[in-house]
Amino acid sequence: MDRFGSSRLRIVWACVFLLLTGLVLAGIRSDGNNVLLFGGVWPKGDETVNTYTTSNLGVLVYWVVPFVILMGGFMGLAGALGASTFGERLKGLFLVTGLAFSHGLFLSQVALIPLWAAAWKLLGTPFPAELLQADLLGLLLGLQLLLWSAILMRIVQSNAGLAVLLAFLLKEIGSKLVYVVDFGEQIGFSAGAVKAINALVHLLPSGQIPSDPFALSALPLSIGGPLVLAALLCALPSAKGKRA
Repeated sequence: MDRFGSSRLRIVWACVFLLLTGLVLAGIRSDGNNVLLFGGVWPKGDETVNTYTTSNLGVLVYWVVPFVILMGGFMGLAGALGASTFGERLKGLFLVTGLAFSHGLFLSQVALIPLWAAAWKLLGTPFPAELLQADLLGLLLGLQLLLWSAILMRIVQSNAGLAVLLAFLLKEIGSKLVYVVDFGEQIGFSAGAVKAINALVHLLPSGQIPSDPFALSALPLSIGGPLVLAALLCALPSAKGKRA
């Protein structure tokens, strides 16, 4: 796991977010019918306020988790995919992607501890179902971004950072295509075109929102498709091999 960062880094990471958790717990206090939120007043038990709080915390969870997973693992993945032989690159794809996701899983879940603490103080429960769902979808998106980064790293071999940027761009494209799937036939697309776009949406990094249900039936295409494509692109010679 040292290819993704030292043990000291992980210890410091955990200490920083535990410190932030302490600040959250100290800064959010109950006061009768209200919650004192870092000096401000937050109505307690109001359904509209709780819905607003849950929605915003869900968006934050869905943003933090995949971002941390990708940023925590793409450099190690880039090194593995830059190996000189096809066998080493293919082995690196499967092994290092799993290790990168595991490392990102640790980092992301540690980063969520202050958010769970805030949910407990504001909503009365540390693990609301909506936030757990957003976390699960964030993990799926993080794995998809790793796989698409691997695909793009094989195409743009000279700059791994650019490949990561393009992976985020594909995520934005996927999120916009969801509207075509929902309203395509109403604006003139044929049923076949809408089905093809729907398949493309599942293949690209997730265009879901934190409140969407988790669909197991979509995993073969959303995870299996990019994995197969990345494996095929491992057959491309590496830039190092060309220079040699």
